[in-house]
Amino acid sequence: MDWLFEDPTLVIVAIVVAQAILGAFFISTVKKEFLWAMAALVVPLAGVLLADYLVVTDREAVELTIRDGVAALEANDLDRVLMLLAPSAVTTRERATWALGLVKFSSIQVSDLKIQINRLTQPPTAEVRFFAVFRYEFKEPTPEAIHDIYAARFKVLFEKVENRWLLTDHYEYEVARL
Repeated sequence: MDWLFEDPTLVIVAIVVAQAILGAFFISTVKKEFLWAMAALVVPLAGVLLADYLVVTDREAVELTIRDGVAALEANDLDRVLMLLAPSAVTTRERATWALGLVKFSSIQVSDLKIQINRLTQPPTAEVRFFAVFRYEFKEPTPEAIHDIYAARFKVLFEKVENRWLLTDHYEYEVARL
């Protein structure tokens, strides 16, 4: 049933196609039964759209955690960043504390987001891969670098703890030379 909430496109397209077929039958025969059938299909369509809007899937929750992390970094709010990290993420905590003590982020862009959820592990885990560009300036200006850019591909691991997805570890690879 998760497939319905993850991507309801197939169900929506099927209902719209059925609506179109019933509409064609109504136009060609002018029988009200086809019109009533079209009206009846509005109910499941509305239900699917409402469920898609209201239900937050694990994939959406992980993406929301990433967006919250980006917002916390852009606000240079260490406490908010640390709240998104699992207690076991010691290295990531140290790196976040070090980075936010050294630089002030002005903008962060995340793209090419790929999320894989593994519900078979206890607790459930997620692996996220994306490309990110960080624009920052040093808190203590140095002659050689006042404003800088860092870009790389990341692999970030999450685990679900009490209905929250918390970051457990991160890896950088394919660092872009900008």
